[in-house]
Amino acid sequence: MQYCAPCHGVDGKGAGPAASAMKAPPADLTQLAKKHDGKYPTNTVAGVLKFGSGPGVHGSADMPLWGPLFQSLDKYHDAVVQQRISNIVNYIETLQAK
Repeated sequence: MQYCAPCHGVDGKGAGPAASAMKAPPADLTQLAKKHDGKYPTNTVAGVLKFGSGPGVHGSADMPLWGPLFQSLDKYHDAVVQQRISNIVNYIETLQAK
């Protein structure tokens, strides 16, 4: 809720309060498994959160790179950073459309 909802919305569908200010609409996080043949792409989601999505996927640099941000909050505890990323990945998995 704290990290994703401002842009992706409470329901994860991309209609958060900050979405209208974005250069490209935020992704609908509920459709990730559907777009990957019904399998939630855990490693891909973790990679995007840590390192970004690469050019063209989001259409802009609006999405924060959570890995470096979390690292700046807890410089000496990589396990804490990894746990935060894992928590977000697991939360997004619960949003997947059935």
